[in-house]
Amino acid sequence: MAAQQEMRRFSPGRIALRNIIRLIPAVVILAATLDMVSCNNNGGLFPEVHGGGGSHTPTATPTTGTGALAFVTNFNDGMVSSFTRNTTTGVLKLKGQVTAGAKKGPKGVVAAPSGGFLYVANNSDGNIYEFSVNPTNGVLTPLAPPSVSNGSASGPDELAINPAGTFLWVTGASKGTVTTYAVNSSTGQLTQKSKVIGLSSPFGIAVDSTGAFVYVADHGAGLVFSYSVGANGALTPIGLPVFDLGSAGGTPGFIAIDPAGTFIYVTDQNAGVLSIIQTTAGALVFSSTQPTNTTGNLPLGIGFSTISGNNFVFTANQGNSTMWSFLLTSPGNPAIPVEFGNGDLNVPTGLVVDPQNAFLYTTNQNAGTVGEFSLNPTCSGAPGPPCFVGSVATENPAKTGSGPFGITLAQ
Repeated sequence: MAAQQEMRRFSPGRIALRNIIRLIPAVVILAATLDMVSCNNNGGLFPEVHGGGGSHTPTATPTTGTGALAFVTNFNDGMVSSFTRNTTTGVLKLKGQVTAGAKKGPKGVVAAPSGGFLYVANNSDGNIYEFSVNPTNGVLTPLAPPSVSNGSASGPDELAINPAGTFLWVTGASKGTVTTYAVNSSTGQLTQKSKVIGLSSPFGIAVDSTGAFVYVADHGAGLVFSYSVGANGALTPIGLPVFDLGSAGGTPGFIAIDPAGTFIYVTDQNAGVLSIIQTTAGALVFSSTQPTNTTGNLPLGIGFSTISGNNFVFTANQGNSTMWSFLLTSPGNPAIPVEFGNGDLNVPTGLVVDPQNAFLYTTNQNAGTVGEFSLNPTCSGAPGPPCFVGSVATENPAKTGSGPFGITLAQ
């Protein structure tokens, strides 16, 4: 139980400040410290957003190339694992694992668009770990120095990198920050450039395909923020933030952006819904939620896919160890979700779709595995894709308590 308590489910309690956030300028939101200490009741290793707690990721950052490599953070063991990926069968093969800071810490993970470097946020020790990537087998080698500090007790959580691979942004849940780093394209080294302060508990983060806008989900305030990206990677607020549920009380988690950049999709963990938010030149307007009623599914990881000309949003649902598939009947209009994967998932958290829109992967926190799913529209299974292909352990020897959290593809 002690290990499970390190990554707790977000508490349904709400801070009183939310009721007055609409009156506070978007540039600085009054900082608040959340103390969410409820232990989950199903044994899952759920994330928390204060100091020592257990994304992104797993916030989705678009994968360039073929996605022939995969990387997974193991929260409990303080490691990141490397896999090769068969792009035809979708099968992952574990190639190695290396330390990524303190145990009960590695969460968000992102690869440089070149595929040459990998970055891991350690929520426990406050560092961002930097690795070079072997392009053939994905084996990781720490850079020198192997990490940069995101700030003492800052609780770095999730990461996003722009398509040019020149800037990386990190949410700091404990200190209410979003930090900008410049990326040296030759060495992979990060240099801290600027910092947004005054948020509550920023968690999920995503950058659009043009690299012009960054969106941040503030889990503590129930708000989603939009920022423009300056020439030095500095973030400037655009308009006012929006409540992910249309009113106070939400718990926004991870973010996916449609290819046109006209809508963002945000999982709300405690409400158990998908939030749809329209964006015009970065400015946000709340649209709707789907389902319209709250659920106990606890969606967190999210991904976007186009299959046979149809667009879908997928979510990893921690509460009942399933996945939701939302068919987008038009941009910003997801149909009632279809539920998949019951029995094939075990407290899924991270979710990523491959560049070919052929396979989907989830991290299973309570099993120490990655689940592999086919998105082939003719794959067997009722009522259809995604269809379970198999699973692979994230460590060797296999360890059910490794606590896999974030996942990303590269190469």
